[in-house]
Amino acid sequence: MRVAAWIEEPVESLLDVGCNVGGWLTDCARFYPSARLAGVEINQSALEVARTRVPTAQLYHAGAENLPFPDESFDYVTCIEVLEHLPDDLRPVALREMQRVLQPGGRLILTVPHAGWFAWLDSNNVRFRLPGLYRWLVGEGKRDSVYRLVGRPVEWHHHFTVSELEHIAGQGWHTIAVRYGGLFVYPLMDWLSWPFYRLGQSDHPLRLMFQRIAGWDYRINFGPASYGVLLVLERLPSHPPAERGA
Repeated sequence: MRVAAWIEEPVESLLDVGCNVGGWLTDCARFYPSARLAGVEINQSALEVARTRVPTAQLYHAGAENLPFPDESFDYVTCIEVLEHLPDDLRPVALREMQRVLQPGGRLILTVPHAGWFAWLDSNNVRFRLPGLYRWLVGEGKRDSVYRLVGRPVEWHHHFTVSELEHIAGQGWHTIAVRYGGLFVYPLMDWLSWPFYRLGQSDHPLRLMFQRIAGWDYRINFGPASYGVLLVLERLPSHPPAERGA
């Protein structure tokens, strides 16, 4: 489930789709100091943080469905826990865009929630399962204002099967690897972390401990029962990039 395990050096260029505050790109700047790094993010405030953390990266305020890069720009594209936030109709568009900006033979490394045994424990879906309780406890989540600015609602946190992901990705890919991770502990730690996020204390020692425990659980392969899945796709050299909007 480690994204870096599927990246082979030397790395010339890497795009992170949905880079948030630049946590993964910060690691990439350290792991691959000579690589050209780029990222896109729809959350403007998160993007500003990323720009301070990774000043050498090309960072743009853009969505996964409209990547502001020429065809065949990168040898790696990463998309970590992003696809589930997109509306159904934009998911295949986003995958075509990632394919378009990949060089032939380049790799897309994708992680998403998996349709495993404990998908129902996803804390992100409380707003939909128990809307009255959510409004009483939370009122408006921090994500709501971000999505309102880009004219989108917050989406149901979808949990995918591997066959579903491959269908959304469409033609022109070769599947390199599928890896599973996490079961019950990972979503439980997310629930326990929520009050700290709500209070703006994401760096609290207790929440960081929950994060480490969740990471331990995510490293264990529970097979199809798992809470998360990693998919590595390689763009076939003979497959031309899809045109924008196709």
